[in-house]
Amino acid sequence: MRITKDRQPRIACEFSPEQLVVARAEKGSLGAPVVCPLPPGALSPDLFATNIVDREAVRMALEGARTKLGGHDRELAVILPDASCRMALIELDVLPEKHEEADTLVRLRLRKSLPIDVEKARVSWQKQIVNGKITVLAAATPITVLEEYESIVREAGFFPGLVLPSVLASLRMVDASVPTLLLTVESATIGIAIVNGAAVVLVRILDRISDQRLEAAKLAGEVHSSLMFMQDVYGIKVGKILVSGPVLLDKLNTALEESAGVLAQELVVAGRPDPPPPSWSSMSGALCGALV
Repeated sequence: MRITKDRQPRIACEFSPEQLVVARAEKGSLGAPVVCPLPPGALSPDLFATNIVDREAVRMALEGARTKLGGHDRELAVILPDASCRMALIELDVLPEKHEEADTLVRLRLRKSLPIDVEKARVSWQKQIVNGKITVLAAATPITVLEEYESIVREAGFFPGLVLPSVLASLRMVDASVPTLLLTVESATIGIAIVNGAAVVLVRILDRISDQRLEAAKLAGEVHSSLMFMQDVYGIKVGKILVSGPVLLDKLNTALEESAGVLAQELVVAGRPDPPPPSWSSMSGALCGALV
């Protein structure tokens, strides 16, 4: 699993409980996504339990997408549901220059931050400088969970290249010339991340609740708390709130007006036709961020 992209696959797949969405980058733009619905219960993102419950259904869906896309590219950027990963920001006084020593230190600190066995997880991290201090952005997934996704990708005729949690893939679409808060909405979780320039300064994953009105109020409260934290701790005032995924902006903004004073906007997917055809409704910021 990698946070940075050393090599850019031309095809990406976003895994979710409802569907697989696959798209290809073509000459600097994106082709129309291929949407492959999954039967209920076929994929269930989790840190500790089996994720790909119906391997046959998921494999057939991904094979079908490969057939519809055509071409000879087989390297695939894999976008994992946020519920299958954990992310953390670690502040350090010093980070060793040798990667092996730095990795050992990062894993040691992650043991205190994450609810998983770090020694049995795939960990990726990158160094950042925030307010003159060394900060590490780390993402971890249990090896058993990661192998489920990577093996199904191979069985479908691809091979896994870049692997990213959804919220970190979506951040690549954010123009952070002003400090920006991003909300990524999935079926089971909502990611909250704040980016300031080239640095991620906050990342959290929240469980969703079923009542939309209550969820909007709860989410507005979480956003307000995040904004206040950034102002108090880093002296950063967030100037923009973006949302990627299915959320009712009017309900969220009604709650945000009362608590935060900043309204949320939809994260616009780069390269999307205007007006977008129906098939583009499934093109998320994460899918686009993994390709562009």
